[in-house]
Amino acid sequence: MQQLTLTHTEGMQLVTNVRGHEVKVDLPPKYHGNDTAPTPPEYFVISFGSCVGMYALMYLKNQGLPTEGLKVELEWEEVEGPSRIGKITANITLPDGIEPVQARNALKAAEQCKIHSTLEYKPEICVSIAERPEACLS
Repeated sequence: MQQLTLTHTEGMQLVTNVRGHEVKVDLPPKYHGNDTAPTPPEYFVISFGSCVGMYALMYLKNQGLPTEGLKVELEWEEVEGPSRIGKITANITLPDGIEPVQARNALKAAEQCKIHSTLEYKPEICVSIAERPEACLS
């Protein structure tokens, strides 16, 4: 199992280090943060969009197709009961010159990304207090 640790630094900021890359998470001032980094839900959407984009990009590269101009635009809606992201839409703009069959294959590749699959096949989730690992809430 892979592992990482987030550590509180100041205000509402948490920091982790992933393969030598420092990643910060923060909240806007209205939630008592300093807005020094994206929020957890924003990172969630970024993770989804970057995964979709990477798989489309890998397809294009593996096929020897152009990659310049590839873009993934994301929209999401937050809903209540419980508070969560209720909908994410990813719109992939492919480079010029991509044929319809190649576009369909790029879309199929994008839909096979690990984050997309994780959302389709709900993972087992356990949240606990370190001193009481038996107290998993989920």
